[in-house]
Amino acid sequence: MLDESFLEEHIKKAIIKGAKKEDVINSLVAAGWPKKLIDEYVKKHFKELEILPLIRVSNVSRAFENKIIIADTSFEVISGEIFGIIGLSGAGKTTLLNLMVGFLEPDKGDVQYLTLKKNMVSIKDNPELIKQLVGFSTQTPSFYPRLTTKENLMHFGSLYGLSGMPLLRRVNSLLSQFSLSDAKDIQAKNLSGGMQKRLDITCALVHKPPILFLDEPTADLDPTLRRQFWNLIKQINDKGTTVVLASHFLTEIELLCSRIAVLHNKKITRVGKTEELKQLYSKNFEIFLQTASKAYQDVIQFLKNQSKLIIHKIKKEGDDLKISTPMPEPVLAVLTEYLRKNGQAVNLLHAARPSIGEVFEELTK
Repeated sequence: MLDESFLEEHIKKAIIKGAKKEDVINSLVAAGWPKKLIDEYVKKHFKELEILPLIRVSNVSRAFENKIIIADTSFEVISGEIFGIIGLSGAGKTTLLNLMVGFLEPDKGDVQYLTLKKNMVSIKDNPELIKQLVGFSTQTPSFYPRLTTKENLMHFGSLYGLSGMPLLRRVNSLLSQFSLSDAKDIQAKNLSGGMQKRLDITCALVHKPPILFLDEPTADLDPTLRRQFWNLIKQINDKGTTVVLASHFLTEIELLCSRIAVLHNKKITRVGKTEELKQLYSKNFEIFLQTASKAYQDVIQFLKNQSKLIIHKIKKEGDDLKISTPMPEPVLAVLTEYLRKNGQAVNLLHAARPSIGEVFEELTK
């Protein structure tokens, strides 16, 4: 028997990745699904999945003591994605998240959520409903330091109306999923930084919310723990939870997020996939070269003498030479020939768009 829920999940993920309807149909046909069933299902569901956002932020503004923090900001979050918000320190990322989850009320505008009945409801008019839809892990941990790991989860579960065996099963499931079972009887204040972060997220997920908000989730973690944490977030998202996060670790945001929103000058100035933002705001490519000798004086001088090449910047970064150019093909051709003629062994040579961090620098200049 065919599982039509698979079709819906496949289409959702395809929409998030920007696939066209025709491409989705063709991929399902190639996978062996009956064309008649595909056409019927796509006609019935594709349009609504494509149009209706999970969260809609409409012209939201907020000020504190006459100082405007967020001004006329509008954007949408799609079901199933990992949505990243980037901005300079003090740009208002935390304020924006607090407005989205209902911790703060906007001075102007509205935040709406999509319900199971496929209608958009205002967070102002439905605060209790929104609480069931959202889990929020803030910069400052929300757990109680003197309660044990398990006691914290039991407590937060009870706040959402869970009790008895359903609560106990949920808590035990989370302890296992987040590798906290061995620490269930340890006071939260005695956990390591990484385990405290995991506990904070489990507290936010105890009521099985379809949406998880994270505010600077890896700010105090070392690189190894950050990698482990991002893998955890990816696993949570793979199980169907929509994730909205604000972070200043732009490299990690670039690798993790389906789409990225740029918060600058008090509003979201652009939302897009990583490649879309790169192409929109940077006409340059970056060529990375690493030779066995790691000595680049002659290479730099050679490139500077090539008047026919368009090169905006040449810069040594660590063991690599980085060349910024809007036309990478002729530069690569000339550079490859030069290295071959001079017998230089090449460890690395490739071209790519600038990182999202460098694009962000251009956006905020």
